[in-house]
Amino acid sequence: ENNVQKLGGVARMAMATCLLLFLFSLACVYSASDSQHRRFEYKQSFKGPHLCDQRGRVFFWSLGGHALASDDQVRITASLRSQKGWMWTKMKTTYKNWEVEITFRVSGRARVGADGLAFWYTAEVGQEGPVFGSSDMWDGLGVFFDSFDNDGQQNNPYILVMTNNRTVSYDHASDGAEQQLGGCLRDFRNRPHPVKAKIRYYKGTLSVYFNSGVVVSDEGYDLCVEKENVVLPDRGYFGLSAATGGLADDHDVIAFKTMSLEAPLPEDRKDEGEEPVTLSESELEKLNQEFEQYSKSFEEQKETYSKEHPDPYEGYGDKFLVRNCVLYCGVCFV
Repeated sequence: ENNVQKLGGVARMAMATCLLLFLFSLACVYSASDSQHRRFEYKQSFKGPHLCDQRGRVFFWSLGGHALASDDQVRITASLRSQKGWMWTKMKTTYKNWEVEITFRVSGRARVGADGLAFWYTAEVGQEGPVFGSSDMWDGLGVFFDSFDNDGQQNNPYILVMTNNRTVSYDHASDGAEQQLGGCLRDFRNRPHPVKAKIRYYKGTLSVYFNSGVVVSDEGYDLCVEKENVVLPDRGYFGLSAATGGLADDHDVIAFKTMSLEAPLPEDRKDEGEEPVTLSESELEKLNQEFEQYSKSFEEQKETYSKEHPDPYEGYGDKFLVRNCVLYCGVCFV
């Protein structure tokens, strides 16, 4: 009887988790204020709290090297010499146009840090290597948050955007100056608050925006790079990597939010299929508030339940919860 009650409680928790994720999907799926339909892609995203499971795994992501996940962030590298870390999505994208918002912190005790953090969108998963912790000669996009001034031009920290088709080896000595698609001088080290970068790829136009973390805000983005006629793989993997050298910084990623972008149907084609649901800004704000309230309440109930019902079969409840959540929520999100 106790086991039946226990499984019943876990099942209720699984359904509650699905409801939580469903509310979040409603809040993030579509916005009526944009020219594109924006859909939240949870399999290519992560955010704390409770970012990882008890074994330090981030669902739908692979971690390697010195990367270490905690409750509220992923530390790609610690401020120790000669470290490399990385994390990649396990699944390829199923959409051509996308927007990624990364919230991160680069911090160190020294006046100068090294080496830097990289965002990737590539046709194949990268391996540990010499380009900010990942492999060289990639196929796709790299956005490098380069802390160290290798060429002595006194132009670091620097954000550099570079595409590759497996034919170019990144030139560390010149900090990729002659290889970049574009870039901008921005100080992202030791900021008062976490900084944010927004990378958008829509119909061949690549845009990179930066929020300097002076204040806590979802606004305040400055354009760093915008280029048209950029060709990237139709389907790919998102990744993050970082490296340290003789000097070292902590490279911490707090959130990674991915939205797929689709153009609205032309007026003469709207009768071919159902238009996606759109939400006003006030509706989005209301759903976000409900999500935050429900999330807090759910975590409190989960903690109380765990204390009152210690599980002799350690790990079984978590597996049951995750399995049912993934199976059930596949209908909600796909």
